[in-house]
Amino acid sequence: MKSLFTIKSGGAASWAMRLAVAAVLAALMLWVPTRGSDSLIEVCTTAFTLMAAALSLNLLLGYAGQISLGHSAFFGIGTYTTAVMVTRWGWSPFHTLPVAFVLAFVVGVLVSLPALRIKGVYLALVTLALGMVFPQFIKWKKLSWLTGGAKGINDTGFKFTKDNPTYEIFGWNPWGNLRGQNVKPFYFWVGAIIVLVVYLICRGVVKSRVGRSLVAIRDNSTAAAVMGVNLPVTKGIVFGLSAAMCALPGSLSAIRTGTVTADTQLLTVAGSITFLVIMVVGGAGSLWGPIIGAAVYQFIIERTGGWTEPDAIPALFRPFFGWSKTAPGGGLFAIALILLMFVAPLGLVGLWRQHSVRLCRVVPKPAGTTTISVMAAAPAAVDETHTA
Repeated sequence: MKSLFTIKSGGAASWAMRLAVAAVLAALMLWVPTRGSDSLIEVCTTAFTLMAAALSLNLLLGYAGQISLGHSAFFGIGTYTTAVMVTRWGWSPFHTLPVAFVLAFVVGVLVSLPALRIKGVYLALVTLALGMVFPQFIKWKKLSWLTGGAKGINDTGFKFTKDNPTYEIFGWNPWGNLRGQNVKPFYFWVGAIIVLVVYLICRGVVKSRVGRSLVAIRDNSTAAAVMGVNLPVTKGIVFGLSAAMCALPGSLSAIRTGTVTADTQLLTVAGSITFLVIMVVGGAGSLWGPIIGAAVYQFIIERTGGWTEPDAIPALFRPFFGWSKTAPGGGLFAIALILLMFVAPLGLVGLWRQHSVRLCRVVPKPAGTTTISVMAAAPAAVDETHTA
């Protein structure tokens, strides 16, 4: 397939494209919390929560090929770790994030032990059982003194008062009013930082030798073992790391809402399915896939949130959703998923990669270019030394 433009990876044109994309993203990230409406900031923060959770699942399923339908439990571990430590022991919400990360990592490694012997649908059933048991475990009467039982826990976020500082940067305040009037921009930045941390962890793993081992395990575990990949250790660490990263957006959920209950949708099996669908729509096995999928999902949910009456539904969709008394956002997203699987099985990122080459193709550097240039420079250095 011919392209209109062809550029070399690492060249001036390639770096110009990267800088342009980075500038647009930076401008958008600064505009939303400072110029956007409160509803837009709230929607973006919710999207950040879904992005981080889907990214963590993508590392496990998209790259390692291990199916998990129980990531809502790890999300809930982060939620309740923050809630309990803030309300029971007076910890700062920021200080609970590392604790939630470590605790979820340990639980994830323990859950991964059955994954060493089973795979496919059997592993999915094991993790599904975890996602179903977790809400009931939280509501267990013998643990109600700690988890609040079915009533949940209140006041799990920051305590904003009139004495809170504003943290201005050269007279500019992008964090909102931290004195109790408008704190939504503050939560926006907390969510953005969590997404950035999870993304960098995933990227570091994927681009390393461990990432190549994960892809080898996903494609052919027997061949990977023959090539020297330690299957039990690699699977266990990746499962634990994926669980630990999923706990971070769970902690963000507790901090934002200020109220935690076991019946929250993202803490149930519906949350696990939501993470899975977001990852598939965006593109499994791609670092940007879960981010784009979460943005699309939240956009559809937000745009269809007011479609509770037939008159509010556009005429094109009224025959299909006019009978429903609830917002059909989830149904629309499910239909989009079905159609997307026919058009682009690799998700939106795969669809972009498939058709973007018609406009511009990025040619990677030939393998061994650096080595050849160093070897070519070596004789010249020797000759100059000999001449001197």
